[in-house]
Amino acid sequence: SMEYAQVAQASSLVTNTAEFQRRTRPLVRDNAILDVEAGRYGTAKAALERVLAVVPTDAKAHFYLGELYRKQRRTPTAVEQAVQAYQQAATHDPSYPDPQRSLGLLYYTTGKKSEARQAFERYLELKPHADDRQQVREYLMELQHNPA
Repeated sequence: SMEYAQVAQASSLVTNTAEFQRRTRPLVRDNAILDVEAGRYGTAKAALERVLAVVPTDAKAHFYLGELYRKQRRTPTAVEQAVQAYQQAATHDPSYPDPQRSLGLLYYTTGKKSEARQAFERYLELKPHADDRQQVREYLMELQHNPA
């Protein structure tokens, strides 16, 4: 019917608005997180970049972009890109512990020991009851014994 066609047209206009993009951002982001975890990096990257185009301060989107670069590691710059994404996440939400943990691990594996120690300490400060706190404390003990 004619009426149905008008409703369909109107709803497609709503879909293209910035308001719609803002409202659907958590959904798009959470779907992208599942894509990162499943290894669908292309799909995830496109979605996370769409989210950040709408809300550049979305700390969780920055964090998962970091996870994507860290897991993908296709290019020599992937580690740097991951570090930048995690730093963005930490900047936009200083109380968010996950980027600190990931920064700690990346710094640790790339031999940046003082940076690793700072990130791990910050992680435990933000999340004192973390499930992996014992593991993180072991990293910290090792870093204190071999600080160079």
